[in-house]
Order: sequence, then structure tokens, then C-alpha cells
Amino acid sequence: MSKPNKSIRPHSSEFFGKERDYFWNSDFLELVAHRLNLGAVADVADIGCGVGHWSALLYPHLAIGAGLVGIDREQSHVIDYLSRLRTLATDPPSITALVGEATNLPLPDRAFDMATCQTLLLHLQHPEQALEELVRITRPGGLVLCAEPNNLVARFPFSGLMGEQPPERLIRLSELAWRYVLGRARLGKGAEFVGEKLPGMFARLGLEDVRVWLSDRASASYPPYSSPGEIAGFDALARWRADGIGPYDREEMRVNVIAGGGSEAFFDAAWHDYLNHDQEIVASVQERRWHTAGGGLFYLVAGRRAAD
Repeated sequence: MSKPNKSIRPHSSEFFGKERDYFWNSDFLELVAHRLNLGAVADVADIGCGVGHWSALLYPHLAIGAGLVGIDREQSHVIDYLSRLRTLATDPPSITALVGEATNLPLPDRAFDMATCQTLLLHLQHPEQALEELVRITRPGGLVLCAEPNNLVARFPFSGLMGEQPPERLIRLSELAWRYVLGRARLGKGAEFVGEKLPGMFARLGLEDVRVWLSDRASASYPPYSSPGEIAGFDALARWRADGIGPYDREEMRVNVIAGGGSEAFFDAAWHDYLNHDQEIVASVQERRWHTAGGGLFYLVAGRRAAD
């Protein structure tokens, strides 16, 4: 693995590959759009918009000619967002984007039918402040829609082969996951389990008609590993592994685990198990033995700002 250079990489850019196109089933989003009457939504703010994956999925379900405003802290993401969304838009000038912070949005009060985000709040030290901003910019009766995960579950060593693994290693890898996510949150880097907190946060901020769904898409993997989603997922893992980033960033893992109460000795042993487990997955894929149902917890939470 090469040593990651975070100083020159825009935030979260390592997670903007093709694998991100497989978070949702299109018919599930159609159902949600029907339930929330997104066809009546004429203007939307996408906060932490990245390069536009979430806006691109929502746009076909909005009112014809709907306006979109993307907000991101990274200038390069804003540029890519505009490029992607204006290609899709029926009225390209209605798509705009600005550089800004989620906790201090450069947007007016009560300006949008819907404010939304996807995988934003898990990166923030104070996610409720950002959610307050989403509420602020939403019109009375308008919609706040947040898509956020519980990534703790994704870090557990679940698979169709886990019955063949030494229990001691599975337990240590599970402890590694717990200490990582808790330590990351304690360091102010964000709670990867923020999806679990969203309904309570919505209620505290006075949002009404709060509704909670789970993405119905599983990241199933089994021979011959030929689906587009599987190929994209394996390509992402290979990229992260080669560059020592994402789930293969040893120092980031160590710092978070120590902050989560783990010892250096525990981390060394758990990291050894982590790499061995990863190599066994690679080998079992090559041998056409690897399989998993690939379940996860990715929440979609909606609520409406109270009418005046």
C-alpha cells in the first residue's frame, strides 16, 4: 500500500467512484418519491452535494424544470456537480452550486421546498447544527430529507464464510469496528452511526410527519461476481487497497481505535487480523468461494417543517 496524501485530496473524493452508483434501487426511489410527492417540489438545496450523485437520482422525480442548488466545501466538487447536473437538467440555468459549510449555509431563510443531504452528517462533529440549517432554509410545510448510514454494521466481518473463521478473530474484528467508530466520533470526525440518531434529531428540531425507511438494496456478492455493482465494489476495494486509503488507511484506523479506548497492543493484533481477513477474501474470490448477502443499514429519513 502506498502512503495516503490527504493534503491534496478533496474531502471524500476517494468514495466518489462507480461504486457510489449502487446505493439505491431506482424503483425504491420511485416509491419514496410517490410517498413524499416529490413531483410537487420545485426547488431543492442539496447540502454536502459532492459531485452530484444524490441530486442526479432525485432530479427526475422533481417538478419539471425544478431548480437545484448544490452546496459543498470543496470547489472541485462544486465544479463537477454543475457539470453533471446541467447535463441532466431540462433547464440548465436552474442548476447552481456554491462553496459553503453545512453548519453555516450561504442561503436565505425559507427559500426551498426541500433541503436534503446524503452521507453528509456522518462526517460532522455537530450534525444537529447542520440539520438546523437544513430546517432554516426550508419553507414552512417543506421537506427535509436525509440519507445517512449506520456504517458500524458495514465494518463487521459478516459473510457467507464467517462460520469457517476463528471466533476469536471475528470478536477482535468486531471490537476493532466498535472502537473505530466510537473513537472517530470522540475525535470530532463524525459519528458513522448517525443514521440511528436522525429520527430523534428531527423530533427535537420540531419537524413533523417524520418517516424512516431503509434502502432496500443489498450489496450481494457471489460467483461469478459479474454484476455491475459487484465489479464496481471490487474495483473500489482494489483502488483503496493499492493507495492505502479509506478502509486501508492504517494510521487513520489506529488513531480512531486508540481514541475509542483500544490499546496499541490491541490495535496491532487487530490490524494484523484485519489484513489477513482481507487477503483471505481476495483469495476466496479468486477461488470462486466468496459469497455474502451484503446487508447494511442505510436510512432515509424525512420530515416536514411545521406550517406557520
